Amino acid sequence: MASIEDVAKKAKVSVTTVSRTLNDHPYVSDKTKKKIYKAMEDLNYYPNNVAQQLRGKGSKMIGVIISYITNPFFAYLVDAIETTALELGYHLVVMQTRGNQAMEKFYIEMVQKKQLDGIIITNLEDATKEVTALIEEGKIVLCNRFIGNEKLPVIHIDEAEASYKGTEYLIEQGHTNIAFCTGNVMNPQDHRFRGFLKALEDHQLAFNEEWFFPRTLGINGGKNFVQWLVEHPDDRPTAVFSNGDEVAAGMISEARKHQIRVPEDLAVLGFDDQPMAVLTSPEITTIRQPIQQMGEYATKVLIAKIEKKEIDWLEIPDLKTELIIRESV
Repeated sequence: MASIEDVAKKAKVSVTTVSRTLNDHPYVSDKTKKKIYKAMEDLNYYPNNVAQQLRGKGSKMIGVIISYITNPFFAYLVDAIETTALELGYHLVVMQTRGNQAMEKFYIEMVQKKQLDGIIITNLEDATKEVTALIEEGKIVLCNRFIGNEKLPVIHIDEAEASYKGTEYLIEQGHTNIAFCTGNVMNPQDHRFRGFLKALEDHQLAFNEEWFFPRTLGINGGKNFVQWLVEHPDDRPTAVFSNGDEVAAGMISEARKHQIRVPEDLAVLGFDDQPMAVLTSPEITTIRQPIQQMGEYATKVLIAKIEKKEIDWLEIPDLKTELIIRESV
């Protein structure tokens, strides 16, 4: 990353003049300021106003970008990240985007401005050149989900395999009309959706795109799905692959209100294996993720990169998923 010395050299001024410009000193002419700001833009330089960071000690703070803090999956993932960060001498800043890419950009700039030493991004859809550069510099680690086209390192489960196994289990239980719910939109790079489609294809089943439900989030998302079923009684799926246990719980709750029996009328498959999966009636058949191991490892990798240490010594966890069979399928 560029330094204040690099800016001074490119603008052909002294470091003192650059410093004065950053502090809006009245003795620097507008013409000189324009030269310095142009050099900063060309070098992608962001000033750092924290004295400790100016002394090269870093902030000892890392961030984690999540989409929705209300999603229990992210709550457990953040807990694992923070626990590990504290053990390694770092504090954690939790940053929620609510799916807003402008907020994601704002948080990433905190690394560029050296307000944070690094960031873990838990759900990335688009890898900008800034993100890619920071990954290469060891300032960003991707964890959990990335559905872009680029080949980037991501600490994650094999989502395609997990969804394939879950979908195949639904098929083995006699279901041929299966809906798919996701928190995203339809994306060919979505590995969960690809695994789902592959399982259908391998069993010579077609997928009805009317049964693809995007932006289905949380308990209310699950309830909305069941309300759609009620409004379409003549041609509706008999099973659903939900994108989380919260969504599945919402489905089960709403189904009961409309005398839709689970699993007899509608089989519901969850994802994550959150504690709520055993609190519903019927209990949720789901795909268990190793959430804690994923968070711990992502944190260790990021901090090792920040401290310019080799990561070869880190024990790579076995991030295997497991189909947990209960009562909803």
